[in-house]
Amino acid sequence: MHSISIKFSVSTFTLLLSAVAGFCAQSAARSALSSAPLGLQRLDTQSHAGQPAGLAAAKVTLDDLSSAGVAGATKGRKDNADYLALEAGREYSRPLRGNAREVTFASFQVYGSHTTVIEIGGARLGLSAGPIAGSLQLMFDDSANGTLQWKSLHVHVATAEYGGKNFAALPVLTVLLDPAAGHWTLFSGSRLLADHLPLIAAKRDNRQFTVKAGTEGAWLTGLVLADENPLYEDDNFNGIDDAFEKQKRGTILPALATIPERQLLAKEWKDSQRGKSPPAVYVIRPMPDRAVASSPPKK
Repeated sequence: MHSISIKFSVSTFTLLLSAVAGFCAQSAARSALSSAPLGLQRLDTQSHAGQPAGLAAAKVTLDDLSSAGVAGATKGRKDNADYLALEAGREYSRPLRGNAREVTFASFQVYGSHTTVIEIGGARLGLSAGPIAGSLQLMFDDSANGTLQWKSLHVHVATAEYGGKNFAALPVLTVLLDPAAGHWTLFSGSRLLADHLPLIAAKRDNRQFTVKAGTEGAWLTGLVLADENPLYEDDNFNGIDDAFEKQKRGTILPALATIPERQLLAKEWKDSQRGKSPPAVYVIRPMPDRAVASSPPKK
């Protein structure tokens, strides 16, 4: 991945996750953690007021993070969380659900080093050095024809040591793939981060989730594949919470709504989420390496 210079502005939507603050979901104050894999609302087996309807087990695949048959991969456990460790340059792939024309969802959590790349059936994300010292920025490939064109998503994640490796622990990300329409949508936690991004045309039929580890390797700490949106009820598969659509318009958009109509509604939802934070995503995840206190000098 080529290093890209981006002008940083505090007015730009930016998530700066420090090595400590990024793990508040594991603090003592968060004793009531969600039972859902990766904190995904519709996979929570516990009943909560206002919670969206759950997904049927037959519509979801929970990856077991198996290292069997994967060169350069080792399964480990840290702070009560499983992870799959990949050596630098190694890849881990799993097939997506559904066929090449169907909308599908992939939710995942990656601890990546510089140049780590994540591909999901024509969508491409990557980690690159950014304008904030001690952090990596999340990028996406804005190319539809396959010519690499990295652009910033304005998400900056502080790096820390995990198992002696320097990683940025990304938030839980969810990708909605719409191969028939040729675009994809990205959530950070339960927040709509970006919508109607172009799929790489030559990779639309490549129904694979793939992590390629960067310069110091990568950890995959969770992968959930689903036939429906695991965060919100989304009957028209446009990546927008049906409850918001009904509140805003009285009904959900037709499945054949135009792209400008969808983009306008997505913008309105993102604006709404800036004013009122969406539901938090709580997940148990590996913490940074702890410094070992040295013994006091002998007198």
